Amino acid sequence: MVAYDGSHDAKLALRWVAEESLRTGAPVRVLAVNELLAPTWGGVGGTIVVTETYVRDCSELLGEAEKELADLGVTDVTTQTRSGNVVDEMLHAADHASVLVVGSRGHSAAGEALMGSVSQHLARHATCPVVVVREPRDATSRRIVVGIDGSVTSMAALDFAVRRAEETGETVVAIHGWRDHVASADVWSSEPRMIEIQEHELLLAESLAGMRSEHPDVRIEHEAISVAPEKCLVDASAHASLVVVGSRGQGYFRGLLLGSVSQAVLHRAQCPVVVVR
Repeated sequence: MVAYDGSHDAKLALRWVAEESLRTGAPVRVLAVNELLAPTWGGVGGTIVVTETYVRDCSELLGEAEKELADLGVTDVTTQTRSGNVVDEMLHAADHASVLVVGSRGHSAAGEALMGSVSQHLARHATCPVVVVREPRDATSRRIVVGIDGSVTSMAALDFAVRRAEETGETVVAIHGWRDHVASADVWSSEPRMIEIQEHELLLAESLAGMRSEHPDVRIEHEAISVAPEKCLVDASAHASLVVVGSRGQGYFRGLLLGSVSQAVLHRAQCPVVVVR
C-alpha cells in the first residue's frame, strides 16, 4: 500500500512501489486521505468565533497516481479515498498490507512539510514494515545496509534485507555499531578494550551465521564499528540503495514504539529506509 498526497516525495514513493510491483508481481493499493483540520476557536471582546472544518479533497490525486503507475507499466492497481485523521486512516487501511510505503515528506492540510509527523507516526505504529522513500544520494548503489544489535527486530530486519537481496542480486551489508565507553583500566592495559571488541564481533558473527547458511547465494558483508549505531547507518546510507532497521533495539526504554536509532536513521538517511517489526 502506498500513501499518496501529490507531493514530490509521494511521487518518489509511487515510483518505488512501481518498481517493487513489477519485480514481485504484487498488486498495488493507493490511498489518499481527505484530511480534516479541526475547527479553530477564538474570540475578541467576548465574541466567540468558530471557523469551519477544513477538508483537503484528495480525490483527484488518485487518478493522477493511477495514470503514473500505468505509465510505469503497473496495471494491477486499486485506489481508495478515506476522510479523517491522516495517520489513523493510513494505519487502519494498512492492517492487511504486506508493506506500507510513504514519502519522506508530504503535505498537511495547512501545506506544511511532514517529516517527523506522518512518516514517524506510521513507522511507530504500523503493524507491517514501513518504507520511507527519499531520493538516494547514490542512485547506482547495489548495497542494502542493515543495522544489527542482536534484538529480535534487528534479526527481522536482517531477514527482510537478505530475502530482498536474494531476489534483486544486491549485496547485504550488516553493520553493528556501538557507543564506545573506554574503561578506566585501559589506562594500564588494552585487555578490557579487546574483550569488549571481541564481544561485539561475536554478536555480529552469531547473528549472521544462520542467514549465510540459509541463503548461500546472497553476498553478505559485515562491519563491527565502535561508533554510535545511528552514525554508522547514516554514513553507510550515502552509498546504499536501502537501509533496513528494526523498529526498536536492545537499548529501548520499555513502552517505546520506535527506538532512538531508528528515529535518527529515518530523519538523516540519504536513501530509502525500511522499518521492520
